[in-house]
Amino acid sequence: MSIYKKSFRIKVAKEAAQPSNDGQEQVIAMKYGIKPWTVLHWRDLYLAEGTDGLTKGKLRGPRKSERELQLEKENAALREEIEVLKKAAAFLASVKAD
Repeated sequence: MSIYKKSFRIKVAKEAAQPSNDGQEQVIAMKYGIKPWTVLHWRDLYLAEGTDGLTKGKLRGPRKSERELQLEKENAALREEIEVLKKAAAFLASVKAD
């Protein structure tokens, strides 16, 4: 049973599916107080099946292996590092210009 209402899942999935939010799963997750891989999962279900993909029965996919879970966590951490590095590069470029 899902603890989140369908309307909430749809809202998060639609936001994550926007092209301007590509790679922003960590930010969206923090905004809504959920895990980044939850955002990814809901987004993928929404893109594959629309709002019907976010019904209670479809939320749980096949069980993921420990390795898959580990890779998802690592992927989320690397995405966050990339965002930090992008911001640092922009900051350093602006400092050099001065």
